[in-house]
Amino acid sequence: MLLLALACKDGIAPDTAQDWEPELYCPGSEGCADASGALRAGASSVSLVPPCFESWEDVDGSGDWSKSADGWLDCGCDRICPDDEGWPGADEGEGDEVFQATWLAGFSNGHPAQGVADGVWARTLVLRQGDAAIAVVSADLVGFMNDDVKAIRDEAAARGLDVDHILVSSTHTHEGPDTVGLWGERIGKSGYQPEYVGWVREQMLSGIEAALADEREVAEARVGAVDVRTYHSERGSANVIRDTRDPVVVPYELGVLHLTDGSDQTIATVVHWGCHPETLANDNHLISSDFAHALRETVESGSTWDAYSREGVGGTAIYLQGMVGGMMTTLRLTTETPDGDDLSGATWDHTNAVGTLLGEMALDAIDASEAIEPELRFEHTEFKLPVDNIGFQAMFRIGVITRELHDYDPEATLDEDNLPRVVTDMDHLSLGDLELLSVPGELFPEAALGGYDGSLTGSPLYGIVTEGNPNPPKLENAPAGPYIADHMDAPHRWIVGLANDELGYMIPPFNFELHERNPYLDEADGHHYEETNSLGPETLPIVAEQAETLLSWNP
Repeated sequence: MLLLALACKDGIAPDTAQDWEPELYCPGSEGCADASGALRAGASSVSLVPPCFESWEDVDGSGDWSKSADGWLDCGCDRICPDDEGWPGADEGEGDEVFQATWLAGFSNGHPAQGVADGVWARTLVLRQGDAAIAVVSADLVGFMNDDVKAIRDEAAARGLDVDHILVSSTHTHEGPDTVGLWGERIGKSGYQPEYVGWVREQMLSGIEAALADEREVAEARVGAVDVRTYHSERGSANVIRDTRDPVVVPYELGVLHLTDGSDQTIATVVHWGCHPETLANDNHLISSDFAHALRETVESGSTWDAYSREGVGGTAIYLQGMVGGMMTTLRLTTETPDGDDLSGATWDHTNAVGTLLGEMALDAIDASEAIEPELRFEHTEFKLPVDNIGFQAMFRIGVITRELHDYDPEATLDEDNLPRVVTDMDHLSLGDLELLSVPGELFPEAALGGYDGSLTGSPLYGIVTEGNPNPPKLENAPAGPYIADHMDAPHRWIVGLANDELGYMIPPFNFELHERNPYLDEADGHHYEETNSLGPETLPIVAEQAETLLSWNP
């Protein structure tokens, strides 16, 4: 009854659960009736580094951009100035006295890029079996909104691209361009640049086309996982990840899908792990995919330490983000390397060490993997979520976040009887022993796994509640299972976060606390930052019910 009530409230459910079906399901929907025969796959990687932006000089030595104290280099899209060696002549934007900035997302406003480090990418895997074909795109972006994902799907259909569905997940790097809008030059001014986001959509479509061109029969599909807790005897998983919000619940499995062709060449390796790529913190001004870069490089090309070196497996490595809410992070983390060095802080050495260690775990997971009988199946559904957060309401309405709102009167006062809603979606994909569920934001791991008994802290260094927390969560009010992952059947269960949308944190209602005087604008005592970046307390219950409905549906 709760399921039907929540669903009907948002105008998406039929009269009975038995009548409900996804908007798309393959096999079964028109055009993808059959999914028999051999599995085919193709992969690609395309750059998402902005083709045009200008750099700047830290004139006052503060380390931060200041419009009044610092100066940009008005050298145009190529960032090559007239006094630089090899200057090709003036290009677009050069000398026009307009700062063509790319605003980096994830930490603070007014954080323009100075250049490019390892870059940001869209990496695509196309899977096909019989009539059914899906493209899974992982983009090194802070998030990609549902309206833009739909625009990609519409354009793919218009071009006749031979895929039935497109799933776009963001790695949530905090060192890439703002594709959401919240991190512009100042609060209230959007960092979302339509020209750049339009170009990103084109790049993603080009990546899908390239993956389709790379498509070949899969000779062997293997799925594996490792327990990250076992890689450090004293720190456990805290060597590469920590949870900064109570209760401490850290997913411990790093999973892989490894696909090879008839020549025993790697087509793609998909790595699933959940952690904020933010090791470089707010001091970095170079475009980067953070630890995801070293992770993928290690899987593809191997690793080198003083203590040893290791070979990679080639092909295209794809990092799929997992559950990052609650909050899974590399900040304030100390990482011991195989050479015995302790690395910490917002440094490139620390960032690359975390990524390399995770990449080596992925290689271990490949070594321990088992061959599966791939049976491709996927379903897609749409639903609505209310926007309780008054800060988000304002950002939507003044255009900082470019998003269509539904089911409210924009001329009337916004209150509980007149709340705007956003349309979002969810995908379920099965491939034999691997099952994938997408969620449109940053899910708290405890919502999928439980762990309220202290069994998932991931490290002997941490208890379920941090000592000295002035406002600890009331664990006696924590929900009992089943949790989201309990509704999945396969041995390997992946929750893919920031998928087809970025709607902020999805917080268990028992632990959702707002500031008494400034709800959503300030955080309550006891580590409640995530509420300031959440749609509201109804988000997780609706998402959980939608997940249960989708996972339990059987054609």
